[in-house]
Amino acid sequence: MDNLLVVGASSGVGKECAITLSKEYNVFAVARREDRLNELKEYGITPIVFDLSSLDKIDSFVKSLAKEYGKFKAIVYSAGKQSIKPLRVIKPQDIDDIFHINFYAPMLFAKAFSSRSVHLPNNPSITFISSIAAQKPEKGILTYSASKAALDNLTKGLAKEIAPIRVNAIAPGFMITQMTQAFDSVYTKEFIDKVSKDYPLGLGSVDKVANLVEFLVSQKADYITGDIIRVDGGGIL
Repeated sequence: MDNLLVVGASSGVGKECAITLSKEYNVFAVARREDRLNELKEYGITPIVFDLSSLDKIDSFVKSLAKEYGKFKAIVYSAGKQSIKPLRVIKPQDIDDIFHINFYAPMLFAKAFSSRSVHLPNNPSITFISSIAAQKPEKGILTYSASKAALDNLTKGLAKEIAPIRVNAIAPGFMITQMTQAFDSVYTKEFIDKVSKDYPLGLGSVDKVANLVEFLVSQKADYITGDIIRVDGGGIL
């Protein structure tokens, strides 16, 4: 089986992607939380602890993995950070913290993966997990929305610059994950009930995203690149 790297695999969408992909690939799961990563061992997934805040170490980290375990067919970047703050209280560090994880790190992972010493020659691909917030910004999450919009733009640019490596992004709609649950004072039951009415197919679940990731990594998607694909149950119609 080919090697595949899932970044941000300790929870939510990333964890579901790692589990789904482990059926067909040797999955290496990257995250900061070792305790959560270890839960993936039962699926035959190899946990790799790495702090994404170490931007200057990403290139050597990825290349060292390829040297130790063999080249990778694909990278799935699912790590993300959100902060709910109105504009009046946002500080420069708040902006930098979110762009650090949502834009800087994925760009540097893509740079490392583009090296011939890292990726396999047959249908290599990168899949980013974006958000419909990039197309539908809301008050309180301006920095998060902007970071995902930057990630979408990066997706299209990389598809041109590092071809034949395919680069796509998936933009999920609102769904309940560990990240949203961390803001339970904002995402209350009343809020969720209200939001769900805007989704013709109801609120989605992480497996919907993982299913599309599985397709985009596969040979069946070998002519798809530079796309931002929404998985939102009609939430942005």
